[in-house]
Amino acid sequence: MNIFNRFIIASFCLLALSTQTLALDFTQAIKDTTYVLSDTQKTIRVTLDDYALLLNANNRFFDESNNKINANEFIGFGVGVGIIAPFKVKYFAGTQVLYKTWDLTFQSSTILEIKKQGGKRFTFQTLYDTNAAIPSLFISVSTNGALSPLIPQRTINFCWEDCGTLTITSTNNLNTNEGTNLEHTLTASDTAATFSIIENTSGLFSLSGTNNTTLAFNGTTTEYEVTESYAVKVKATTGDGDDKNTEQTITVTINNVPKNTITISDQDLSVNENSPINANVGTVDTSGAITNYTIINGNNAGFFKINATTGQIQVAKTGLDYETTQSYTLTIKITGTDAEGKAAKITITINNLKESTITIANQTRFIDENSAIGTNIDSSLTTAGVVTSFAIVSGNNDGFFAINNTGQIQIAKLGLDHET
Repeated sequence: MNIFNRFIIASFCLLALSTQTLALDFTQAIKDTTYVLSDTQKTIRVTLDDYALLLNANNRFFDESNNKINANEFIGFGVGVGIIAPFKVKYFAGTQVLYKTWDLTFQSSTILEIKKQGGKRFTFQTLYDTNAAIPSLFISVSTNGALSPLIPQRTINFCWEDCGTLTITSTNNLNTNEGTNLEHTLTASDTAATFSIIENTSGLFSLSGTNNTTLAFNGTTTEYEVTESYAVKVKATTGDGDDKNTEQTITVTINNVPKNTITISDQDLSVNENSPINANVGTVDTSGAITNYTIINGNNAGFFKINATTGQIQVAKTGLDYETTQSYTLTIKITGTDAEGKAAKITITINNLKESTITIANQTRFIDENSAIGTNIDSSLTTAGVVTSFAIVSGNNDGFFAINNTGQIQIAKLGLDHET
């Protein structure tokens, strides 16, 4: 191997308190490894395999949008030697102006222009022009008099202060109905990221589109009862290095699509007030293979219960009173195997019962014919219990009699005649 066929870029990142070293081949035009530079660490150290002259330095800087950054200043080094460069030059001991190691420190004007760009990622591109008298940044010098090759153009990536870590920004939780396909767009913090699948146990996932950003899930044969979720691991990458690669596990949850149908209807039922515990109220009207009945609303007082298997509603505690509450409306929910749950309103009317007893016996009363209107017919009727009103309901077609609320029968009109 020609000893001139390699040079090394070494960047000492003081912020990270570590040293990074990057080897470049003459045949390698772009290096993916990225250096982090800042106000406190703005020097790139270049080490060549042999002694060389630093000559034409019309090098170029670009931001992440490929905008050129012009920030060159005249600098001098050695006797009668000067260059226009975006960095200051410090060289180390060698043979006069022939040196193996150079420190290239960014000029203040270069740093100012970088900051104006507002970006984080930049590239440094060395000059190489075969038509120029001095085509390269560095020209190797042979110590044995043989013709040495020029160092071609090189592009080196770097970041100012922070490169940022590549992340996948699209969601990793998806869902779809059983038997249904799904498409999902993958996104990353760097839009240039390319995606790949690194784990696909089910074999149901695939990538397509620009940079493989479309993730497809083939859910045609999926069944909720068999598998409730599937996972795939994807990788996003923009180059070499941990900061340019990231992984994400995406889970697709399968939604159950009920295959059976159950129904329940709104219904009116009734029960007597003061009914005992376990008194039957009625069974709800349903259809289909129902596995469970539940009261989900309207039973705050706790007067009712339902058999979870049969749907029969019963009295759960004593105290139903028509005078307090005349009706209750329960919401009953039903569920079934592989069926969508349903609910309906069941209205229970409380029947009023006569809670007091009153009696009246057959009785005989006498009155003289031709008695005047308002004449009492003997004494008031004999009754038992608290009677609040009396009424003649039959036998008074001629209207000769009336009765008041004390049970006293009286003459209502003239004309009573024994002979008639």
